[in-house]
Amino acid sequence: MSTAEYDYIVIGAGSAGCAVAGRLGEAGRSVLLLEAGGPDRNPFIHIPLGYSMLYANPKVNWCYESAPEPHLNNRRLFQPRGKVLGGTGSINGMIYMRGQPEDFDGWKAAGCDGWGWDDVLPYFKSCEDQERGADVFHGTGGPVAVSDIRTKHALGEAFHAASEALGVPRNDDFNGAQQEGTGYVQTTTKGGMRWSTAAGYLKGPARKKIDLKLHAMVGAIELEGRRATAVRWTDRSGAHKASARHEIILSGGTFNSPQLLQISGIGPADLLKEHGIEVRHALPGVGDNLQDHFGIGAEYRSTVKSTVNDLYNNKLKGGLQLLRHLVLRTGPFADNGNYSNTFIRSGTGIDRPDMMVTFMAWCTDEQLKPHPFSGFTILAEHMRPNSRGHVRITGPSPTDAPEIQFNFFADEADRRAAVAGLKFGRRIAATEPMASCVEYEISPGPEVQSDEDLVAYCRDSGLSLLHPVGTCKMGTDATAVVDPRLRVHGIDGLRVADASIMPRIVTGNTNAASIMIGEKAAALILEDAKEPA
Repeated sequence: MSTAEYDYIVIGAGSAGCAVAGRLGEAGRSVLLLEAGGPDRNPFIHIPLGYSMLYANPKVNWCYESAPEPHLNNRRLFQPRGKVLGGTGSINGMIYMRGQPEDFDGWKAAGCDGWGWDDVLPYFKSCEDQERGADVFHGTGGPVAVSDIRTKHALGEAFHAASEALGVPRNDDFNGAQQEGTGYVQTTTKGGMRWSTAAGYLKGPARKKIDLKLHAMVGAIELEGRRATAVRWTDRSGAHKASARHEIILSGGTFNSPQLLQISGIGPADLLKEHGIEVRHALPGVGDNLQDHFGIGAEYRSTVKSTVNDLYNNKLKGGLQLLRHLVLRTGPFADNGNYSNTFIRSGTGIDRPDMMVTFMAWCTDEQLKPHPFSGFTILAEHMRPNSRGHVRITGPSPTDAPEIQFNFFADEADRRAAVAGLKFGRRIAATEPMASCVEYEISPGPEVQSDEDLVAYCRDSGLSLLHPVGTCKMGTDATAVVDPRLRVHGIDGLRVADASIMPRIVTGNTNAASIMIGEKAAALILEDAKEPA
C-alpha cells in the first residue's frame, strides 16, 4: 500500500470540496483531493442543456434512490448525485440561488455563530464572478461564473406576465435586495458553457499545490485516539493511504459524508454495531436531519412550439440548435430549460416567501425523457419543509448504497404548502398571456380540483427536488455533528464542509450555498492553522 503525507486531505471534488481545496492550495498548503468519479470529459457536462443526458448516467452519477417513502404511497424517489470531477455541480441544473438572509440569520440564532447573513455574504461575494458587475450584493473576479439566461424565452415571458397579473412583482435578481417576485434565474455558466467549481478553483497557482486523485473510492478515515490522521482509498492502481499533517476535510455531500463517517466508526452506536463496525466515536446525529425541497408539477400541452420537447422530438430542429450552440454558444442549448421562477408565500400567516413556482420548458417522465409533443411544466416547490429524514449505511463498504429516507409529507403544514403552490401554478397557467400558451392540462387534469384530490396527486406524483441537506448538522446541541467552525464534535483534525452541515435548508436551490460553505470552510481552516505554510 502506497503512503504519502499532505498538509490537508479533502474528500470529494464537488461544489464545496473544490472550493476548499482551491483556497487551501492558493494559500500555499499541500492538498490531496480525492474524488470517487472520473474526469469531467463527457461533452454533455459542458453543454448547459445537456444535463438531462446525465440524469441517469451511471458513468458520472451515483444513481441512488430513496427507500420507499411512507407518505408518498411507498414510492422510491430517484436521486442523481454527481460521481465525477465537479460533483453534482457537474450534472445539476446550474441555477444560482443563495436563499434568503433570514435563512442564515436563523442558523446563527440556533447557535451557529459566524453564519448569519452579514457573516456569509462576504463569502458569497468572494467566490462570485457576476456577469452584471459588482454591487452591494455581488462580487466579480471570483472563481464561480454567474450569468444571465442568454436568450429570453416566449413561454418564460408569458409566465412572468401572468405572475405579474396575479399581483407578483417583477424581480430581476433573486439574490439581491429581496427574493419575492417573478423573473429569470441566473446560472453557473460562462460564455454559454457550464462552469463548475472544478473549472473555477482547480487552476492557476492553486492547482500546483493540489494532488488530484480520480476514481478514488475512500474506504475509511483513520483515527488515532480522538484525532483523524489518515485516509484509506482504492483506485485503479490499487490500495493507498495518506496522512494529513493538519486536517482532513470531508466534502462528500449529504449522502456520502454521513456514510463515510459511519463506515469509519463515527455515528450512531447501535447502527454501527448492527453492521459490524467498531464504534470509534459515538455521535448519534450523523445521518439524521435530512431535508429536501418537495416538488409537484402541473404539466401542459403547449400551443407554442419552442419547448425542449420540440428539440428532442424533431432531430433536424434539435440538431440545428445544437450546431448553433457549438458555433455561437447561444440558443436553447446554452441555457438550462428552467428559465423562470415566481417566489410566493403559501399562506397569509407566512412572513416571507416559502414557495418557488418554476417554469420548465419541457414535460418529461421521471428520467427526464421528454414526452412526444410540445409541452411544459409549472413546478411548485416547497422551500422550507418541516419533515425530516435520515441517511444510514446498509453495509460496511463505501460501495453499499446508503438508505435514504426523506419522510416527505409527514408534516401537515408541508401538505398544505404543496397544495397551495400547486394551485398557484395552475392559476398562472390560467392567466393571460400564459393561458393562450396552454392547449390543455395533462396532469393533474381538470377533474382534480378538491384539496383532498390534490393531496392524493402529490402523493402519487410528487418528487424530491434533489436539494438534500442537513445530515451532518452544524450546531451546539446533542444532535449536532459539527460545531460552527465545521469541526466534528469530539474528533480533532476532522471537519465536514458541504451541504450536509446546513442545520436547516435554505429557501432556494442549494448549490450556491454549498459553494459558500466551502469558501468559508477554507477561511476557517486557515484561521485555525497554527503553523506557517
